[in-house]
Amino acid sequence: MYPIRDSYGRPVTSMRIQVNTTCNFKCFFCHMEGTGVHSETLSPEEIERVVEVAARHGVNKIKFTGGEPTLRRDILDIIKRTRKHISGNISMTTNGIRLPALAQKLREAGLDRVNISMHSIDREGFQFITGVDAIDKVVNGIRAAKSAGFNPIKLNFVVLKDVNIDQIPRMIELSSNEGVILQLIEFETVRENENSEEYLKYHVSLDSIETYLKGNAEKIEYNSLHLRPRYTIDINGKKAVVELVKPMHNYEFCKHCTRIRLTSTGALKPCLMRDDNYTDIISGIRSNSDNDLLDNIFRKAVMKREPYWKEEDELKNSDKVLWINQG
Repeated sequence: MYPIRDSYGRPVTSMRIQVNTTCNFKCFFCHMEGTGVHSETLSPEEIERVVEVAARHGVNKIKFTGGEPTLRRDILDIIKRTRKHISGNISMTTNGIRLPALAQKLREAGLDRVNISMHSIDREGFQFITGVDAIDKVVNGIRAAKSAGFNPIKLNFVVLKDVNIDQIPRMIELSSNEGVILQLIEFETVRENENSEEYLKYHVSLDSIETYLKGNAEKIEYNSLHLRPRYTIDINGKKAVVELVKPMHNYEFCKHCTRIRLTSTGALKPCLMRDDNYTDIISGIRSNSDNDLLDNIFRKAVMKREPYWKEEDELKNSDKVLWINQG
């Protein structure tokens, strides 16, 4: 089926599903998919029903998020149920520490790939950011994901001023040694908080990093999701792949957004940065509504989508675009 489009002409082809809000890390900048922390979750059957509705409207990529998704004891069941309706990519964002025990089972359940959060390569820096001493476990998780056959594997690295920005060269080297993609993520906030103490303390532009990558790249590709640039560079004879996620004041980022979110409370959330346009879908499911009503709810949620950053925030990019389709 052709994907449904919002009123700005953007197709909705992917869904982020927040399966919980609990986590065994305490990263101080975690956006928690724009929701608060609570104990409420959806059952595997309820998640499957939402996926089924979304698939009828052209969604063919799913990413499971949290919290920490692997803390759910029924995560394998959730993935298996999702795979029945999704022939495209199914992925997960995880801190990685349970992957040595779960990676192969997750792969067999139908998971295609993982994003592993690793925001520091130093033990002290890692503990400062996450609140736990677990960097060795995360590295073991990366290797377990590789052994299980996940591809690609991405390392999520939120760039923080005076905290980890100096570690980027070593993270790039790690990317080349392990054969994984390093995803450098701009620290973001909503418009109202741009003058907050936290944002001013930790935010740093990725422009200088991008200038270096452009100058040393053997190949430049663009992810069709958010028009994210992806650079391949040579590091001591090995290839490192670095993708940039630059959401702040970036109209092109929003212009190429193909996502909708499902919160762990059962609401469809059109934009990470907004909390005023949720659409309740779980009530319809729990009242055994028919497909027509659920389809109408989904379409209503999609029509609430609009770019958070407007055209005046657009960052022009004159490079030739080579489209790729991994989210």
